[in-house]
Amino acid sequence: MPDVVESVRKLLQDFVAPELRELRSGLKSETKRLENKIDSLEDKMDAGFTQLRSTLENVNLRAELEATRDIANLRERVTRLEVERGIQRQ
Repeated sequence: MPDVVESVRKLLQDFVAPELRELRSGLKSETKRLENKIDSLEDKMDAGFTQLRSTLENVNLRAELEATRDIANLRERVTRLEVERGIQRQ
């Protein structure tokens, strides 16, 4: 019986253990590759969100500028009407 146990132990050491080490090594390489890919995707997402934020800020600034122009035009028109009608500003 000890010979059988020793034979199984030797079989495991000679064949199974090296295969397990090789699989573990392969998994480590694959894990590293996936981590790099995830890092790359995170960088792309960050860049995309930065660009989106910038675009939204530009849209808001354009809207504010347009509103300011509209107000200025309205003030000019009101002033002109007041002058035409002889209305004094208070």
